[in-house]
Amino acid sequence: MKKCVIVPTYWGSIDGKEEIVFDHPTDLNSEGTLKRLLKNLSSFEEIKNREISVKIVGISNRNDTNKKVECILEEQIKSFEDRIDISLYSYSQLESFRKEIYPDLFELINPMSYSQIRNLCLYVALKNKVDIGIFLDDDEILIDNDYFKIAEEGMFENTADNGTILGKAGWYDQEKSDFEKFWELKWWPKDEKMNETFDRLMDKKSRFKPTLMGLGGNMVISKVLMKNVCFDPKVNRGEDIDYVLNARFKGYRFYFDPELRIRHLPPDKETPLWRKTREDVYRFLYMRDKFESHFSVDEFQKVSVKELEPYPGIFLKEDLEERIFQHNRALSLKYLSENDKRGFEECMKSSEIPFYYIKNENAANDYLSVIKKWERLTENF
Repeated sequence: MKKCVIVPTYWGSIDGKEEIVFDHPTDLNSEGTLKRLLKNLSSFEEIKNREISVKIVGISNRNDTNKKVECILEEQIKSFEDRIDISLYSYSQLESFRKEIYPDLFELINPMSYSQIRNLCLYVALKNKVDIGIFLDDDEILIDNDYFKIAEEGMFENTADNGTILGKAGWYDQEKSDFEKFWELKWWPKDEKMNETFDRLMDKKSRFKPTLMGLGGNMVISKVLMKNVCFDPKVNRGEDIDYVLNARFKGYRFYFDPELRIRHLPPDKETPLWRKTREDVYRFLYMRDKFESHFSVDEFQKVSVKELEPYPGIFLKEDLEERIFQHNRALSLKYLSENDKRGFEECMKSSEIPFYYIKNENAANDYLSVIKKWERLTENF
């Protein structure tokens, strides 16, 4: 089977002028984490003997630095070109794609959000005619010598629940978050519920377990799944978990593989918490709309909210508006205690979102329309 590794890398400054919100973009004046990952990958036999190629998708968070980011990445991968099969897909290649794709279809891979960037990664993998895409992030390293063997294990096999493994999700080997944060404990236990979900999946009863939880930095996706399911462009945070749910709507199951692990080593500098929280607010409101409206879409398989518990199901219920209001109010007090006026004001703005958010009762149908466009885009692969 032909395989490739696909790595999106996000660059830019966190200065309030970002046009795309990334969790922790690499500053243009730093080396970043990509070279660390490439050094790590180049130690694996499958990479060294060019059995598995590496595709880098490089994106800036501002249009005026697109060219600079591409030049930086060209320079970074240059030292690896004689050792591994590596290619860069950035703005020059994007312009080539734009010329060969209808404008309405190009918007699916136009990298203006996390989901569109992930779609671009899918498109790059399909364009390279792979059977399996192995998706990593640039702030990770592989810690198991047989990672690529593990990644392929189980793929295309039938499972005890009569499913076929066409997509796998692994986990991150990292320290668990500290939950002793007064602004999170009651209303926004996001990290706690994510870890609870993974703890359930890590039981030893069986290796491959159907899951609606997946992390985009450690996924294995088959060609058939990549061709038929895309990331939802309306989701700019948590797009990986949303993708797993989208796949289920279309009749495909992801399976959790407890042996598929990476080490996550994110940089210290991150986008402000209030900004990431606001992205989460819109994401959960929209995801709930899509989930609730999917029951009326004949083309979608039906999913019980219990299958989404404890995470992200806890944020898809009737009390979501109350959670948003109370969490942002508590978070605003944290900023106030730190004498951060901007953070306080932004949290107060976020607490108001439930009062003017307009529910989208056709969200699932809207996504179905996106899927049909994606199928047009990928029909020749």
